[in-house]
Amino acid sequence: MCALTGRARPRELGYGRGPVELVYPLLSFDLDRDAFVVWLRWTSMERPPSPEEPPAQGIRIELQLNRNTVLGPTIAYRRDLERAPLYLRAARARVAEVLRVAARRGTVDIQLIIHGSIANAPYAALYQARGEPAEVGAPVGELVGTPLLQVQPSTPGDRWHVAGQASLRVRLELVERRRLPVLA
Repeated sequence: MCALTGRARPRELGYGRGPVELVYPLLSFDLDRDAFVVWLRWTSMERPPSPEEPPAQGIRIELQLNRNTVLGPTIAYRRDLERAPLYLRAARARVAEVLRVAARRGTVDIQLIIHGSIANAPYAALYQARGEPAEVGAPVGELVGTPLLQVQPSTPGDRWHVAGQASLRVRLELVERRRLPVLA
């Protein structure tokens, strides 16, 4: 019986005799050295691929933390993605602001959203990159490792458009370095 409503409680999900506790992975984020980096790739499904049809065709990308946008919505155009994959870094100040608030609750919801056309296979992956602030930007080369999230829609939403989204809830641990004031 529920003490508040006086009604019988719905059966709790459990293995064996006890209830199940949800456990989320831990994300340790250093506000001074870490960045969220989104890697984008474009693979044409057309055979032969149309050279410039349309020239402004692309992928719309957005990264959200607790429903707060920290990257985008922005568009990566086909003409930029055909040469090589593209890396986008989330706004450092906005990420720090959202994560400081999220740290009070102890968890953060991460959401990566993309939209594209069915003439291509848009792909996006989210990484947590660590380095000194000047070093964490657009990586020179491929990021080797498993992304936190990845999205590649395979079923068109309608005749010309696909959309995909990946979400992840993590426990959040912030690392902040205390800076000493400089006395003149």
